[in-house]
Amino acid sequence: MKIKNSILMLGFALAVTAPVVTAAPALAQSSTSADTFKNQAFFKKKYSIKGSWTLVQRRDKTSIRFSEDFKTKNGPDLKVFLSPKSASQVNGKNAVDGALLLGVLKNNKGVQTYEIPEGTDLSQYSTVLVHCEAYSVLWGGGSLKP
Repeated sequence: MKIKNSILMLGFALAVTAPVVTAAPALAQSSTSADTFKNQAFFKKKYSIKGSWTLVQRRDKTSIRFSEDFKTKNGPDLKVFLSPKSASQVNGKNAVDGALLLGVLKNNKGVQTYEIPEGTDLSQYSTVLVHCEAYSVLWGGGSLKP
């Protein structure tokens, strides 16, 4: 029983100390400048998006996590994408061009995580987007590049 508890405690300690890498794509490999890009804010296109997001690296998985204070207007067919277009280039009509779908927006407020598929080259993407695919309306997003 003592060994089992020790193993559980070790697993908990490893989970708690997993590194958080932030919104710059190069940081997925280098944690030396991780503090530079913590808690990236969202930018507004059609609707305001409050809160922030971080790029999280845990073992061999990378994901984007929206903050506890994330909040935006609810809407139909809202999805989260990685786009190769910069914040100044992206709009409702071109948001999904060359973009990678991470999933359906889970909720219009609160913490949520979207896993980035293994093998994705983050250097090919400039923004994370919240986009209404059915009506081509870009809610907003966040810049992956400093």
